[in-house]
Amino acid sequence: MDGAQAVIFLDNDGEAIAQSGEAAIDVKLLGAWKEIQLDHIKEITGRLGLGTVHAVLFSLDEGNELLVPVLNDYCLLLLLSPYANLHGAMAALKTAIAELIVEIS
Repeated sequence: MDGAQAVIFLDNDGEAIAQSGEAAIDVKLLGAWKEIQLDHIKEITGRLGLGTVHAVLFSLDEGNELLVPVLNDYCLLLLLSPYANLHGAMAALKTAIAELIVEIS
């Protein structure tokens, strides 16, 4: 996908299962940190009765980070350039998540 820099597949403890791509940062460390943030966001939205978290977008100067839960035990973190098409990224992640769910189940 155009604009994708790296992706990492994480378990619910923030441990990297697989990763791909090149990034100037430590993707495993970032993934672990973002998984902790996702857990907090899911807890807060649940407590407030806001529904299910389908994705979390972190928009930064260096680019975007798109964090998507996969079932209850996993998540994907996609690192994107600042100019990447977010709509296209979400569509690609939906396909990837569907394939992962088949593999995991």
